[in-house]
This record gives sequence, structure tokens and C-alpha cells, in this order.
Amino acid sequence: MKKNYKDITVILTLYKTPINKLNNLLNYKNYKILIFDQGGNVSTKRYLRNKLNLDIKYFSSKENIGLTRSSNFLLSKVKSKYCLFTQPDISIYDKSIKILKNIITKKKNLILVAPNHKKKLKKKIDYKIEKKIDFSCALFDVKKLKKIGFFDEDFFLYWEDIFLERKINLSKFKMAIANKAKVKHNSSQSSKKSYKTEYIRRLNFMYGELVFDFKLKKLRLLKILRKLIQNSFLFVFNILFFQLKEAIGNVARIIGLFKFINFYIKKY
Repeated sequence: MKKNYKDITVILTLYKTPINKLNNLLNYKNYKILIFDQGGNVSTKRYLRNKLNLDIKYFSSKENIGLTRSSNFLLSKVKSKYCLFTQPDISIYDKSIKILKNIITKKKNLILVAPNHKKKLKKKIDYKIEKKIDFSCALFDVKKLKKIGFFDEDFFLYWEDIFLERKINLSKFKMAIANKAKVKHNSSQSSKKSYKTEYIRRLNFMYGELVFDFKLKKLRLLKILRKLIQNSFLFVFNILFFQLKEAIGNVARIIGLFKFINFYIKKY
């Protein structure tokens, strides 16, 4: 009979996730798992329920609602003291999760502890307080996280973690990296690679960058015009030289600019 650590819930979002990446969820066999599948995939749901013998609660949407909204939704469903926010292309073992929990339990002002992504820390220390954290995998104190707020839903896919990082640094809470908690991250492999997913990523990276600058009151009209002219010129150049992937990237960034303009108009 497997042991269930009820004080930790694992939460993660999916979007066109390759089936083989779902096997990483087996690392969380001792925990309750909450999943939000953006654009709900029938084959993914079937695989999770029939092939993996795990304690999973599955949620989905017909459309891609974005990482921020889906993550906030999952957080609202968490009843445990801690939650491990992670991604399907992350591999972290039970031993490392226990290390994270031991640290966050002992240090009262910690809101989160992240595993060591090959960061060089002194071997003698168990953890180090940091201003910058890799949010792809982190153990959060749920009560503190709900108090300060998770991701800002004005973002969609990118920059929401940097904004949250800034918010935490301005608060009384601290973040730490656990020296001995190891993790493997196959970056950008949580979704199937295609022109569509790449288009969505580049569009929302541009959009998120502008939203971030706007919220920090650093955005200037000149930056928007410069990026619009730059990507328009590069689009023509890449089309002429048959650089289709780069041309799609230019279109995505231009659409990202207009997505931000629409966001700005709605705000005012």
C-alpha cells in the first residue's frame, strides 16, 4: 500500500503535452495530483486514468486559457498545507520533495523553496535565500501564497513568474533554493513542437513583456513602434529568403503587440 503525503498537493497544467512526458507524473505517486488540461485532450485524459495508477483530479477547458488562469484555478482547489507547482517536462524524485518540505517547514518566513537547477552553492549549506527563482518547479506554502496572490491573470504564458518574483521580493516573505534537492528540466518540452505552439509562445512572450513594462510604468510608445517596425521589416526579409519559421515568429510578435494594445484600451 502506497503512502500518501496529505500535506503536499502537486499541481500542473498541460497544453498539447506529449504522452511520454506524462510518465514523469509517476514521480508523484505518493501525492494527490491536480491537473488542468488546456484544450482538453481525450487521449491525454484516457492515458492519465487508465495507464497511470495515480491519485489524479483532472480539470480541462475547451480552449487554451493560459498558464496563469489555469494555475490560479488549480491553486483554488488545493486543500493541503503545501503545493508543489511543477511542469510535465520536470523530473523530481520523492527524496528531493522531502528536502524541500523540511526546509520550508523550519523557516517561518519562506513562501517557497525551489530545487537546485545545477546552481553552485556551498556544499555545507542546506539552502540559500535568493531574489531570483526558477518557478518551473517549487514547493509553496499555500496559505502564504493565497495571501499574496499567485499569478497575475493579465499575463497569459510568459513574464507572470517574473512579476510574481518581484511581488514576493517586495513582501515580508522570502524564497530559497535547496542545495541538495535535485531536479531535471527538459525545457520547452512540455508541449508538442509545432508551428502553432511556437507561434503562441512568441506571441505571448511579446505580449507579456509589454504587460510587465506597463505594470511597472516603464512602457514607452517608442518601444511599441520600434518593435512593430522591426518585425514588419524582418517579416518581409524572412519571406524573401524563405525563412518560414522566423517569418511566423515576426507575425506572432506583431500580433502580440496588437494583443497588448487591445489590453491597454480595455484598461482605459
